[in-house]
Amino acid sequence: MKKKVLILKNDRTGDLFVSHKALNRILSKHFEDDVIMFLSNINYKFNFLFPKISFKTFPMHLNIFHKLKIIFYLIFNKLDTVYILTPKNFYYYLPFIFRKIKFYAITIKSNNGNRPNKFLKKFLYKSVIIDRSKITKRNSSYIIQESLIENTKNEFLLSKNSKVDHNFVYPDKFDVFHYKYNLFNNLLEWSLDDTCKFLENINNNKKYLLFSSEINNEKINSFFSNRYNTYDFDNNKEKHINEKKIIFLKNIDGYNLFDLINKSSRVICPEGIMTHMAYYLKKDVTALMFFIIKTKKNFIEQVISCKEWFPPENYKFIVLKKNLSKSILKISKRLNK
Repeated sequence: MKKKVLILKNDRTGDLFVSHKALNRILSKHFEDDVIMFLSNINYKFNFLFPKISFKTFPMHLNIFHKLKIIFYLIFNKLDTVYILTPKNFYYYLPFIFRKIKFYAITIKSNNGNRPNKFLKKFLYKSVIIDRSKITKRNSSYIIQESLIENTKNEFLLSKNSKVDHNFVYPDKFDVFHYKYNLFNNLLEWSLDDTCKFLENINNNKKYLLFSSEINNEKINSFFSNRYNTYDFDNNKEKHINEKKIIFLKNIDGYNLFDLINKSSRVICPEGIMTHMAYYLKKDVTALMFFIIKTKKNFIEQVISCKEWFPPENYKFIVLKKNLSKSILKISKRLNK
């Protein structure tokens, strides 16, 4: 008899890809069951990853209406199992209310408080701990989440094929770069001209470099569009202004972005959504990072964060410097090894 299974996963895009090993294991375990996932609005565009799942969308931040909607869903649907893969405080009250349902959950241990507390944790059928309280030898969150589900057949059931809605023709071989305002402007304090020098050094006109930027930021989009050949994903129009092998992909997002990374040779991006997407697609990836460390506490927090979010293997990274010339030299040595 088919069981009804619910996955609670309404969080950020990067978090969705961090959970892909756990999600694949859930699908393998419940291959013959009816599985539904509560997915965040921002992640619904990636529902093609899960061809055997049905979906409902919820915002990342739940208001009282959304919480009541979830409670009523659990009341009127005879669920056998619920997987809490998004550690929201509200979700940890559900096992206390619905005691006939088996709740599997990732839990958080931190110096700012644990989720859930000791009392609510007793009502979980099974849980694993992501420990943010101290620096210690530990597994990546990828592996910790995967360990929540009992061993099943080693079969990859998620999809790597996405639809596209553009007419852009990719070069045969190309690298991918992404401009992230917070990293390059706020942390590194580089101008847009500085960033152009950096990405042009990565490219060196040897093979194509395709790059993206902040969605719908007209000031930044205009700057890059006036400097490089551009394909605009809003209107599917291409603008050719020079012979450089650098192409700016304006407002590329969702399954088009996934398709871009899937067809690329190498991904060189700030640590985040695109690097975790590249890891999922088993691409050659170099994550770009920068830390502001003023105290021992800052150092500890950064180490804990890296241990938690970095994939378990085949994930290269480089810590950039504020000095542009030194960063160019550093990235050149790393990419040309």
